[in-house]
This record gives sequence, structure tokens and C-alpha cells, in this order.
Amino acid sequence: MGNTELRNHSGQSGGTYNRRWLIGVTAGPLAVGLAAAAWMATVAGSLPDQLASHWGPDGVDGYSSLWGMAAVAVFASGGTGAVVAGLSVLTRGYSALLARIGVGFGIGLGVLMTGLAAAVVAGQIGLTDASQAEIHAPLVWTASAAGCAAGGLCGWLYRPAETDRTPSPETAAVDSAAASQDSSLAAGASLAAANGESLTIRISMGPAQWLVSLGTGAVVALSLVFIHPALALLGIPAAALLWVFCSGEAVIDDAGVRVLAGGFWKLMPLAHREISRASVQDIQAMDFGGWGYRISAAGTGFILRSGPALVLTDGSRQRFVISMPDAVTAGRACALVNAYHAGPGDDSAAPAV
Repeated sequence: MGNTELRNHSGQSGGTYNRRWLIGVTAGPLAVGLAAAAWMATVAGSLPDQLASHWGPDGVDGYSSLWGMAAVAVFASGGTGAVVAGLSVLTRGYSALLARIGVGFGIGLGVLMTGLAAAVVAGQIGLTDASQAEIHAPLVWTASAAGCAAGGLCGWLYRPAETDRTPSPETAAVDSAAASQDSSLAAGASLAAANGESLTIRISMGPAQWLVSLGTGAVVALSLVFIHPALALLGIPAAALLWVFCSGEAVIDDAGVRVLAGGFWKLMPLAHREISRASVQDIQAMDFGGWGYRISAAGTGFILRSGPALVLTDGSRQRFVISMPDAVTAGRACALVNAYHAGPGDDSAAPAV
């Protein structure tokens, strides 16, 4: 979209600038968690066999192994901060200010929670009975100060350009070509429709698919493991479900248009006779409430990224939006929908434009 050509305060293009920040804010909290886990390994010989991990009104009422605490530091603590900060960078198109606040909060949260995990372990160094353990207060205060400082600094330094919602020239051009019966794009689509050909388009969130699905699965697993170890297995279906809705296929053929989430879960089936208009538009994911299969006031959509999308409107003016890999692919999809809509097998005689 147009905002990728804007320049940030550093002079870098918006795309390069935000990719570097995305890598940094996700790798940073995880690196802090790994450092805390490595430190825990160095003091393993001075710790009880089972570590206190939860305190209730009557004192310690929950225990964990050292490796369990190390996993908490990396995944539940650093991982949570990485997910929050990373998603904030990805949602910058909705609000640059909220993105900056989210980056600062995610970094600060990751550092603070990792520090708390380390403080739990530090309070048990030299003990043989973990039931008498206490959280190491100086480390808690240090982690709080470090989290505030790191979060505030990152939130201040991250300055994404405001999103330009003007349609990109490429999107406008392919939308016009898909709607024009005289264009080569429309002519090729008409020939494909006459031959009953189908178009299958692979769509995904890209690298963010791993961040969202595996990160969420890890957080779910480590949040439940302290209730009962077997409940941690729920992180697997949680990650798998998110993975399904982070990629898929858009299929256009003589039967209509549909989305296959994960390649098999059918969503948003529309027959050509139900479509009153097809177009190519630039969209922002947060206008629909985020990514995945979304139902909102802006319409129903399979939203995996901000940028070019195939937008279908039915007779009741409800919008159905499908993210596309690029404007050219979106134009091919739109032209084929128009060609099938205008075909002899459809009740309508005019293209869906």
C-alpha cells in the first residue's frame, strides 16, 4: 500500500523500518527470557529439587521443577511480551499511536514478567525446603524499573509513519482493468470462464503465522500447566486452530467463490448469482477487528494482511473481503468473478461491476 513508501524519522522506507522493529521487538523479550533461563541453570545446584511457584493465603501452595520455571521465563514471560509487541507493530495501520503504546507495553511486560520468574528462583537459592521460600524483593523492584525503562524507551523510539489510506496506483489500475470488458485482463478471464477453469490462490500471514499460532499455543500451555500438567496439552489444539485461520486458499470456479481456511475448512461460499459487485480495494486488517475469519460492521472477511483484497458485495450490500497476496493476483481474481457472473450459465447478463 501507499504507506510502504512513506519515510520514517530515520529516513528508512516504512516497510524496511517496520520489519526491523518487528524482528527486534519479538526477538528481544525472547532473548531476555533465554538469558534468565540460562542464569537459572547456573544456580541449579543451590536450589531445592522442587521450587515453590505459587503462594496462597497460607503460604506456598504450588511447586514446579527448575526447567518448568525456565520455560515460564522464555515462553510465558518473554513470549507474551514478544506477542504483544509484535502484534502492535503489525497493527500500526489502525493507529500509529496505539502501535507505539503497544510496543512499549509489550517490551515492558516481557521484561517485568521474566524478572518475576527470576525473582521466584532467586528467593530459593540456598534453601532445602521450598515451602519456606519467598520471592526475592530486590529483584522484583529491579525488574519493575527495567521493564518501565525498556518499555518507555522502545515506545518513544518506535515512530511508524501514519498510514496513507489512498488506494495505491497499482490497486486502482487493476480494479479498473478487471471491470473493463476491453482490457486484456478481462479478455483472459472471459476465456478462462468459457473453458470452466478455476483459480486457486494461496494466502497466508507469512512469518506472523508462526508468531501468532505457536506463541499463543505456548502461552496457553504454560498458563494451564500449573493447574494440571495434562491441561498443558490444550496448547496444541489452540496452536493448530490458529494455524488453520492464519492461512488458506481462495477458490474461484464456475460454482462461485469460497475460502478454504487451512486448505480444507470452507468459509464464505458465494454463488456468482449472489454477487452484485466485485472490486479490488486496499484494506486495513484492523478495520475488521484484526486477522483471521472476521465478522464485523465492516463486513465478513478472511483477513490475513493489510493491502490488496478482493471485495465482493451481495444483493443486500453486505461485503465479503478476501486478502490477496498482491494487487495483480487480486485483479485476476476480480476479473474471473466478473467473467463468471456475466457468463451464459448465470441468471444475470451484466458483469459484477
